Amino acid sequence: METNLLYADGHDLAHPHLSPLFGDFAKGFPPTYLQAGTRDLFLSNAVRMHRALLRARIPVELHVFEGMPHGGFFGAPEDAELAQSVRDFVAAHWGRRAQA
Repeated sequence: METNLLYADGHDLAHPHLSPLFGDFAKGFPPTYLQAGTRDLFLSNAVRMHRALLRARIPVELHVFEGMPHGGFFGAPEDAELAQSVRDFVAAHWGRRAQA
């Protein structure tokens, strides 16, 4: 919790600019790719966001990687798999092949 308060710098943690989880998805939220890891401090929030977007009928994918902390693997081989899944998502939702 201390990390969240530091991040918010005195602002309301429920403000949608700090956490899109509290945003209004009725106003045309774009297709969304969410990633988290089993060691991610915000894994539960990623799952909550995924469920909120599904309820709003927004195209969304949630990818959870074993052992990944918040922010990615920082150069581990799993980063290539993550990057490919992002390219596939972009290609599927914006109709063109994303560059490698």
